[in-house]
Amino acid sequence: MHKPKVSIIVPNYNHAAFLQQRLDSIFNQTFQDFEVILLDDCSTDNSVELLKSYATNKQVSNFIVNKTNSGSPFKQWKKGLDLAKGTFIWIAESDDFCKLTFLEKAIAKMELKDTIGLVYARSNKVDEFNNFTENFWADNMSPTRWKKDFTAKGTDEIRNFLKFRNTIPNASACIFKKECIINGNIILDFKYTGDWVFWIQILSNTDVFYISETLNHFRYHKNSTRSIKDKQQEINRFIEYAKSINIANVLLSLNDDYYNSAYNWIYHQLKTNKITMIDILFNFANLKVFLIPYFKYLYLKS
Repeated sequence: MHKPKVSIIVPNYNHAAFLQQRLDSIFNQTFQDFEVILLDDCSTDNSVELLKSYATNKQVSNFIVNKTNSGSPFKQWKKGLDLAKGTFIWIAESDDFCKLTFLEKAIAKMELKDTIGLVYARSNKVDEFNNFTENFWADNMSPTRWKKDFTAKGTDEIRNFLKFRNTIPNASACIFKKECIINGNIILDFKYTGDWVFWIQILSNTDVFYISETLNHFRYHKNSTRSIKDKQQEINRFIEYAKSINIANVLLSLNDDYYNSAYNWIYHQLKTNKITMIDILFNFANLKVFLIPYFKYLYLKS
């Protein structure tokens, strides 16, 4: 039985409006040695009917519809990872889409050196009406670094960038070697930042290649996990930010330099979402991540 080179995991929940564009951008890739794993998390729209129309494709190896909603996209990730038979894995989020050359170009970079275990491409932001904007937030950390291709040692990438922010902003822009997964279960503890922790773990043991060509389009809309929700959901998101930062520090035995200006994006978001010192005191176990630096930020901005 043929083993596919790439396993493409498509975790879906209520993204019927975007599924055809997403799936067409997968099945029409210029690189075709892949299997597709279709997963639906008990959608309440007509997603399942749409998925069924693609499930008969010979490249679909699994089509699974949950009877109850799992409550976390990363539980679907884990299910797909357990089913995947390919050497490389692409988690193609169901509301995103990409250029038809994405896989071809990403795999070519992956195969440049044995030490490369993760490749990701530049992405732009697209709304529910397919209006594009260039909004690659890693540029806020360096206005020049992500404007050209580069390869880097994974531990250096964590130490210099990923310990401060998730500079790999969209899973749909990535392919990675399945053998580089250290602990696939860790993402089950997260609802918002499981991808961030996942990249940190992978890159602690391998190198990364970045493609500066915009090959991926990640979707922002009212039901996106990236969209601002109610205050408690935003507090929960910040709690996961703290956990993710702590995992990076512990994994590489890094210093807790929470005064670093690279964390200012967090303090901007705290203020934007009106999360106060009282909220932080009552909700955050790791106060060092936010408390003292937040006071410093308020002082500097006053």
